[in-house]
Amino acid sequence: MWILRRVSYFLLCNNNRRGMATETSAKLRFIDIGGNISDPVYRGIYRGKQAHEDDFMMMLNRAKDVGVSKIMITGTTLEESAKALEVAKLDASLYSTVGCHPTRTTEFDSHPGGADAYLQGLVDLVMDNKGTVVAVGECGLDYDRLQFSPKDVQLKYFERQMELVSATQLPMFLHCRAAHDDFRDIVSKYRDSIPGGVVHSFDGTKE
Repeated sequence: MWILRRVSYFLLCNNNRRGMATETSAKLRFIDIGGNISDPVYRGIYRGKQAHEDDFMMMLNRAKDVGVSKIMITGTTLEESAKALEVAKLDASLYSTVGCHPTRTTEFDSHPGGADAYLQGLVDLVMDNKGTVVAVGECGLDYDRLQFSPKDVQLKYFERQMELVSATQLPMFLHCRAAHDDFRDIVSKYRDSIPGGVVHSFDGTKE
């Protein structure tokens, strides 16, 4: 099932048949599908300096206390996907995605081994960490920030990441900003091979 808008949390079903909270119904549970918790600030590091003690597990426990049962840590590059995986291994409630954000797609060509090696690195991260990696992404198109990666590069490597989907059969965590027509065309082209996903910042029409 496709969700074509930004979703911060998925509200999961509770035990009440009517889906309404009551004193006797189970505690509501949430899944954060876009957790950027591999950022150093969650370790107390601000602008390269240790500002306070590492309170990562305290933060995670506070989230659990209010019903966040699972968090997907977002992978945005080959390197950041690897970091997200390392964080995900800290707790059974943590999962990750693997992919390259549209604003970082120039990394495919600047990688020492070239674009093929970069893509294979993403594939290897997924295949070596099945069960922890739950989606391909964050990938897509972002024409609001072409200063970071030109349009032609974004288009090329959005399509190349469909090879990652084909190799792993994972759903996609997609990104679309000011690029609806091109985004739609690419997703439509590969739709039959995409096993579902969500689109963050979808900005097309209702139709």
